[in-house]
This record gives sequence, C-alpha cells and structure tokens, in this order.
Amino acid sequence: MRTDNIEHKALFTIPAATHSTAPVTIKSLPPQRNITGHKQTDAYLWVLEVIRMNEPAHLDAAEAALVKIKITPKQAEERYSRYMLANGGDPLQIAFGTIGMDNPARSIQIARENIKKAADVRAIFGSYEAALDDVEAEYVIKSSPKFIDDHRWGWTVSENKAGSINGGRMNEIDDQRRAFVDGYRDVLPDPHTLSDVVRELIYWDWLYWARNTAGNELEHEYGYSDHHESVYDRERYLEKLLATIKPVMRTEAIEVCRWFLESEKGQYMENHGAAVILNLVGECEE
Repeated sequence: MRTDNIEHKALFTIPAATHSTAPVTIKSLPPQRNITGHKQTDAYLWVLEVIRMNEPAHLDAAEAALVKIKITPKQAEERYSRYMLANGGDPLQIAFGTIGMDNPARSIQIARENIKKAADVRAIFGSYEAALDDVEAEYVIKSSPKFIDDHRWGWTVSENKAGSINGGRMNEIDDQRRAFVDGYRDVLPDPHTLSDVVRELIYWDWLYWARNTAGNELEHEYGYSDHHESVYDRERYLEKLLATIKPVMRTEAIEVCRWFLESEKGQYMENHGAAVILNLVGECEE
C-alpha cells in the first residue's frame, strides 16, 4: 500500500532497530520456597516461575530442569490445587492459580515469544523506560489548543461532586469530546488514502504492544495499561475514515480488506465495521 503523504508517513512509520538487543541486566533467580511441603511439586512450581520470568539467561536451564522433575505436570497441578483448597482458596483463585501448569511446553513457548518482543523493544527504543516516553506524534497532539488532559472534561457540577458518572453519560461525553477535538486534525497531518489510515492504526497498535512489553519487563503492576485518551480519540476518527475514504485502486481495497479482517477491528467498531467492508467491496465490484 503506497502513498505520497510524506509528512504522515514520517510520523507514523514504525522506527527501524538501531540499538543493541542485549539486556542491560540479568534478572535474579527467585528463591526456592517450601510452598506445598511436597518437594517435587514445589520444584515444579519454582521451575515454572523461572520460565515465566522471560529471562534468556535462565530459560534453557529451566527447560532442562523440567526433565529432571519426576512428578508429571498434571500431578503437580492436582497437588497444588488441593493445597490451595486446603488453605482457603476458592474455585476461582484455584483456576487462576493453576493456569498453564499442565502445559509447561506452552509456558516455554510464551517465554521465548516474550523474550523476542522484549529484544525488539530494546532494539528500537534502547531501553524499556524510553519506550514509555512520548513519541513525536504524541508531542504533536499535546501541542494542540484542543488537547484535553482532564479526565472529567464535560462533567456537570453535580457529577464532579459525586465523583462518578454512569456508563451512558460516559459515552455521551466521549462523543462530545471526540467531536470537539476532531481527530486533532489541527496539528496532525490528515491521511490522504486508506493506506495512510491503515499505517497510522498499525503504528498506534504497535506502540501499545511495545509499551505493554516494556511495562511488563519493568514489572509495573499492570504492564502498560492504556494510551492517553487523546490517542483513542484519534483512532476513532481514523476508523470513520476507513468507511469514507475511497480506495485508490482495486489492489488497495483488497489489501486494506485483508488487513481489516485479520486485525478484527470490526468487532468493536459498532456500525462502522460493516460500513468499512461496504466501502471496500464497492471498489472491488467496479
């Protein structure tokens, strides 16, 4: 999907890797603990804890240690479940506490995927902390006179006094705010084509996942929870453009349609999802 919108492309192209991927530090191994009182079960729990650290320096050793444990994953899960139940755990706690215990191979696979994601973040940003800093597009948004940083924007006096609003009012205020900021078009370059729109949506998705990885590596309690509300206001504006900008040619319509279906964005776009498909299909039928 090509475009001549140079200014937009400069802001919303995922940066190239320019930094080393080597971790600055190696995470320390967690202490081995007497949890259930059953040595094999406790050893299995410890190895899983090491695997879930996503530390490349320890992962191969943890994988090798699994082979030496005599208890099966299923047996370890059952013993740990009984231990939690005997110590006051409710069914929900037990279900969450034993997720993945019966499939250590999957835990190893996830760890290797997370290690790769973390290396990609370091390669682009240089550090996890840098990944959490504002990117140029966010600086541009914040330069707008329309920029809103008050999460209670639009609240009435009584709502401010109560300190809360209901879901219906929240949606109403979201619509009012998004109409006011208008996608921050006063400071951000407008997408000229559907390819531009897709590029920018991919960029914001990539930035979210990069920051989520960084937050997890920094052991923030919830990783990276959310973009600033202004980014989501921009995304809602872009989603409307998917249904209104006409494809430049049939090949662009096909490529955007393929991306749209794979991204599953239509599942949360209310009526816009169907409108996007109709916009793209209209071009393909001509």
